[in-house]
Amino acid sequence: MYRVAASSEATLRRFYTATLLTRQRILPIASPLTTWRTLQRTIPKTTPAAATFTRSIRTAPVFTTTTRTPLSVQAVRVQPSDFVKTKRVPDGFFRRKFTTETEAAAAAEEELPLKYGMLYFDNAYPLRIAWWDIRYSLLRPGWKSLERKAKNDLVPPESGMPFHFKIGGIEPRLKDGGMFVHFSYVHPSSYTTKEALKEIESRCEQHLMGHGHYMWFNFQKVRAFLVKGQPFLEDMASRYPNKKVRIEYSGDLGVEGLYTLFRKYGKIVDIFQVPPVKDMPKQAIVQYSFMRAATSAKNCLHGAEVNGIQISVTYERTLKGNVIWTWLSNHPRLSVPLGGFAVAGVSFIVFDPIRVFSMHAKITKLFNVNEYPILKWLRKETVGRLTRTPVDSLQATGWREREQDEEKLRTWLRNPPETFAIVQGPRGAGKSDMVEYAIKDKTHKIVIRCDELANARSESEVLSNLAKQVGYIPLFQFMSTLNNMMDMAITATTGQKAGLSATFEGQLKKILDTLTIAIQQTSPTKDMSNTSPEAIMKKIEMTIEEKARKAELASSGGSVASGAVQSLGSKKASSKQEKAKKAKEESKWCDPDDIPVVVIDGYMSREKGPHAKEFWTFLADWAAVLVENHVAHVIFISNNVTASKPLSKALPNMTFETIVLTDATLDSAMEFVYKHLDKEEYGNLTHCVETIGGRLTDLELFVQKVKSGMGPEDAMNDILSRSVIEVRKNAFDFDSTEKKTLGWTPIQFWAVMKHLAAHDVVSFDELKIHPLFKNDETPFSAMEQAELISINHKNGRPFSIRPGKPIYRAAFQEILSDEGFKAVMDLESTTFLDKEEMAKVTKWEGELRELSNLLHQDGSWLFGGGRVPKEVDTRVKWLMKKLAESHAKIEKYEQDMIQAKNDVASLSVNNQGNGK
Repeated sequence: MYRVAASSEATLRRFYTATLLTRQRILPIASPLTTWRTLQRTIPKTTPAAATFTRSIRTAPVFTTTTRTPLSVQAVRVQPSDFVKTKRVPDGFFRRKFTTETEAAAAAEEELPLKYGMLYFDNAYPLRIAWWDIRYSLLRPGWKSLERKAKNDLVPPESGMPFHFKIGGIEPRLKDGGMFVHFSYVHPSSYTTKEALKEIESRCEQHLMGHGHYMWFNFQKVRAFLVKGQPFLEDMASRYPNKKVRIEYSGDLGVEGLYTLFRKYGKIVDIFQVPPVKDMPKQAIVQYSFMRAATSAKNCLHGAEVNGIQISVTYERTLKGNVIWTWLSNHPRLSVPLGGFAVAGVSFIVFDPIRVFSMHAKITKLFNVNEYPILKWLRKETVGRLTRTPVDSLQATGWREREQDEEKLRTWLRNPPETFAIVQGPRGAGKSDMVEYAIKDKTHKIVIRCDELANARSESEVLSNLAKQVGYIPLFQFMSTLNNMMDMAITATTGQKAGLSATFEGQLKKILDTLTIAIQQTSPTKDMSNTSPEAIMKKIEMTIEEKARKAELASSGGSVASGAVQSLGSKKASSKQEKAKKAKEESKWCDPDDIPVVVIDGYMSREKGPHAKEFWTFLADWAAVLVENHVAHVIFISNNVTASKPLSKALPNMTFETIVLTDATLDSAMEFVYKHLDKEEYGNLTHCVETIGGRLTDLELFVQKVKSGMGPEDAMNDILSRSVIEVRKNAFDFDSTEKKTLGWTPIQFWAVMKHLAAHDVVSFDELKIHPLFKNDETPFSAMEQAELISINHKNGRPFSIRPGKPIYRAAFQEILSDEGFKAVMDLESTTFLDKEEMAKVTKWEGELRELSNLLHQDGSWLFGGGRVPKEVDTRVKWLMKKLAESHAKIEKYEQDMIQAKNDVASLSVNNQGNGK
């Protein structure tokens, strides 16, 4: 729109017609009053014809209607000759000049500047609310389509816009869900810039409302706003739209001013003014109901001036993670149990079934191809015919002492589970091999090797080894460390323990409880916890009889097959009844071979450790649950004589099936050696085998050394020298710190060793009353724990003592043959005994001195009568006798001490002479 010089009323009317009919289209007129005000501002008021034209406009019929019906205006085509021709005067500074040719004298030439502005169209695209919002990539249109959409759909056509409106460019704001439209315009001097821009914004709003632009991704209208400031066009990855905007300003706007300024863009929930800070601009937070209102306000008002006050608008950053952590740390009594329930729920729903299945597969050997029948048959018929089975070679004729124990264990396994079986014996006696051979035909079995668990360096390693043995997968051991760290962090921040850290006992109990579930799934007696052992035994007997009958029928296959052909029709007729009857009969059966067997090998192999006692107690209690519910047989293998104590506490009032393995006799040992060595090549091995004894591990080592090329005597001497070093290390070579932890002294073991070197078996009571032991059984128990001696029991009490290994007797003799060591130990022993006797003498002399105080100087009794009482005289005689005996022993000990010292001195002189 532009200004012209009007000199007549006819010219003004033609100008009015040309103004309304731009490019042969009728502009929408909101109301007669609006149109009148627009023309009044357009027509110059200084001309005489202006007043006349104004009056004619006021009285015109078309503007005097009082109805709200839309006006009907007929378009009249204007001839070019009826309108004043204008031309553009070029200007290099973006300014336009318009002059009239017909009336140049009446009007002065006026320069009309070209101005620019921006419109913000909201809801043009979806909002990008976070970095993971994939709509940004899927719905991102091209630049050409954006510009075409803005020109053709969202922005009104240039022909329908005032002030020579021209679109300059499109700038999308995909993160904010809108776009900027740059435009240029020219407004006459009768319009202020604010009025012109408001008119342009109003036309855009009317265009959008009239055409009803709804976007398909949220079914909301597109809105247009005039950009009043200087938008901050940023693409920071950490800033995304928010319902809250923060306003910074220097001045006094107040809540009312902020409300008036920001209400245009959407409904406001609240306005919060931040308390002022010295030397900092004032701040306020405006919260909208919808996020798009905040995006429009931020893009339109950032950098705007309001009453001379410049404002800055940004999104209020919400640290959601910090808020969540703050809430969790402030409410540990709610958050910690809820978090624990969530973790436990996920573990119970997802991971526990996986662990049970993994353990079930471990017990049944589901993924062990070596246990498949076809592969076992192939291995037996191919490789088995060319090689010997190591386990079978240790049984039958080669190890006759084990046959009775094996049969005893097999008989116990055919009974219902109601108690433990304990296989005891010294280390290396073949306990594990015997048990493994006895249960080799069992279908379901699992072995827990406690040696690997007891020798673990940490609690986590104990749990990892146990989980690996029983098939507890997945373990998630790192979660325990993570929970401990979280527990420490929560305790440090809140001052209260969260209880997230899992204890060693709790994790161990969880693994064993899961194993119990897996064992129950494989046990045929899982539903017989309330059934008596007698009833279960009847089912086992019925099952054994049924299996024998089927085996007998299978052996007579021909007659059975002919009978089956004859009765085929009758079987088809009653197949359902037979199936029901068979299912009913099978419910009464219980195959003893299908009852799981749990072998706990190396039980109580180590009593010392931070959690050793708790570990053995947990295993005993867990095994007791299996036995009490008749779920599985449990066999404990131990070389510890005190292993029955924790088992008795776990399963009281029950007698255990105890099997004690001893060393083999000389005949069995010779038979075992000749089974592996050629008898013709090694004819006389009796002396070597007698020296080594019947310990299985020592015999296997001897056979291995002989097969490697050593002579029998050299192999025997090598094993003997190893045993001598072992005895010296365990019994004598310890420093002062270890003496406090051991249960015997070197001279005590020296006395036991001298007796065992002279005899195969020594009476326990004879050693117990020795002056070095003083009737104390503790040193003998400690020696047995160290496997230096073996105590045999009779009628429930210790009866005799043997060496810990058969070869130890030869080792004891070898140690006694060392004259220097023997002299030193004898000197220490006699010195100790001499001191003991001297203490006794001092004690008795003191008692005699006290008795002498009861007499007068003339020897009469202190209490009168002149004669010493008989009781006192008897006591004095007894003390004198004891003094005589002690003096005799002291004299003997002193002679032995002198002899031992002389022996040591002579040996040292001889050694010096040999050295020279």
